[in-house]
Amino acid sequence: MDSTDEFDQEVQPEKESPSYWTSVGIASLLFGIIAFVISIITVYATINAEPTGSFFSPTQLIGVLGCLVGAFGGMVATWHYAKEYDVVIKLGKGALIGFLTGVGITVISTLLNQVWLLFDPDMTQKMIESTVANFEAMDMPDEQKQQMIDATVESMRGQNNIGTQLLWGIPMYGILNLLTGMIGAKVFGKEESEFG
Repeated sequence: MDSTDEFDQEVQPEKESPSYWTSVGIASLLFGIIAFVISIITVYATINAEPTGSFFSPTQLIGVLGCLVGAFGGMVATWHYAKEYDVVIKLGKGALIGFLTGVGITVISTLLNQVWLLFDPDMTQKMIESTVANFEAMDMPDEQKQQMIDATVESMRGQNNIGTQLLWGIPMYGILNLLTGMIGAKVFGKEESEFG
C-alpha cells in the first residue's frame, strides 16, 4: 500500500450515523401518553377520595409512580435506536436522546392535559375542593391551615398553565430521561471496536 492510499483512508469522512428522531418520537409519544394517563388517574383518585386529614395519601404514590415510569422513556428510545440501526451509542448521544425524549414526553402530556380540560373544564376546581377538604380535616392551628390552603390553591391554579407545566416538566423529565438514556446507551448500544 503506498502513502497516497494510506492518506485517502485517513481523510475519508466518518460514516454519518442515522437519525435518532424516530426513536425519540416513538418513546416520547408512548411515555407522554402513559404519563398523561397516570396523572389523570391521580387527579380523579384525589377528587373521589374521602378527606383523611393526612399529608400523604396512596393517590400521591400513583403520581410518583407516573414520574418514575416516565423516566424510562430515554432508555426505551436508546433501545429502539440501537435495535433499529445496530449502531454504537456513546454516553453523550444516549444522554441527548434521553433528554430530547424527556422534552417530548413533557410536551405531549401537557398537550393531552390541555385537550382533557376541554372535556372536563371543572377538573382543577374539583381537585382544589378535594384538597382543601383534606386540609380542613387536618388537626392543626387554623392560621397555619389557612396558609397551607392558600398556598396550595394558588399553586394548583397555576398548574393548568401550559408555561408552568413545561417549566416544571422539561427539567424533571429531561434530567431523568437523560440519565436513563445514558444507561440505555451503555446497556443497548453496540460495543465500539478497538479499531474503528
